[in-house]
Amino acid sequence: MNIVKVSSHVKRNLLIYTVAALLIGLIIGYVFSDFFKSHPAEVKDAIIAVAILTIYPSMIQLRTENLAKSAKRIKEVLVGMVFVFLVAPIIAFIFAEAIQDPYISLGFVTSNVVPASSASLGYVLLAEGNIELATVLAVFSLIGALGAIPAYVGFYAGISSIPLPMNKIIQSIIYTLLTPFIAGQLTRYYFIKRKAHAHVKSAFKEKTNIRSHAFNCLVRAAEKDLQLLEKDFKRLALCIERQLERQVKPHLSLATMISMLVLVSLLIANKAILLIQKPSIALEILALQAAMLGILLALITFLDKIMRIRHGEHSAIAFISATKNQSVAAAIAVMALGPKAAIPPALVPAIQAPIAIIYLQILPKIKGLFS
Repeated sequence: MNIVKVSSHVKRNLLIYTVAALLIGLIIGYVFSDFFKSHPAEVKDAIIAVAILTIYPSMIQLRTENLAKSAKRIKEVLVGMVFVFLVAPIIAFIFAEAIQDPYISLGFVTSNVVPASSASLGYVLLAEGNIELATVLAVFSLIGALGAIPAYVGFYAGISSIPLPMNKIIQSIIYTLLTPFIAGQLTRYYFIKRKAHAHVKSAFKEKTNIRSHAFNCLVRAAEKDLQLLEKDFKRLALCIERQLERQVKPHLSLATMISMLVLVSLLIANKAILLIQKPSIALEILALQAAMLGILLALITFLDKIMRIRHGEHSAIAFISATKNQSVAAAIAVMALGPKAAIPPALVPAIQAPIAIIYLQILPKIKGLFS
């Protein structure tokens, strides 16, 4: 089986598969409603496990090595962080008030204060945006979320009179954000960076067996200049590292997408009876999320134009600020907020992807604004 082709196919048709996962979840939840009612603990554990499986591969793909260099774009980073941690949560608070059920409205807020996903970086690539800045914003949004999620979710629960022990939120963040992030970066270091360096060291030791003209030129030049040798060693290691990343990326992307689809089905199945009896809940969440994303992207476009931010940097800010990791939101909801709060994270991917794709189509037409 060609993993690259399968991964590419699923990515191209992810919206269709997401809608299919929603429908499958409804059917399974309706047919096996007694099972979901009688085994809440087992269903909760399954949702958390699948959510972590969804999050972990995306953490491996986060490149944290060049943060210091890319973070020098202070203006762009600050604008991005303002939208991620201030503007988006405020809009989410306002829109959440339209939802009658307090737990579903809390889930809606949670869906919009979690960090960006690996799909966010994919949108930036498709928009020909600044991927280095997007990576910095994604990492900063993840680090900032460790404090922002408890603050915003705790505050909204307080004003909504929802009893919510803070230790449960913190525990859920450790499970769903901190642990996968550390595990993902350790995996990246040991299986990609160290392997790349080992390849280069082996090549230098056994250079007589190397047939590459480029490598032979490198060795001859390096014999005259030890500093050049060190510089080109790093360059070769980086080249091999990126080749290894390209090899594993389709596998990681496919694992993330399949896990996300399973997660969506599980979350919907867990509350299928409620959604079938009250379909207006789903329509309300989708409509509110679509309106919120439209307003947020319009504000980002307007402010970036005023701030004279270039097109590539604007694309990074827009997609990192607007598209969120709903697997994290779902896991936090199930662990700390209750099953009703997990309904918005299950539904949001069905509208988040179309809005992002529509904005991708709009970007070339407004590119002149950011000249």
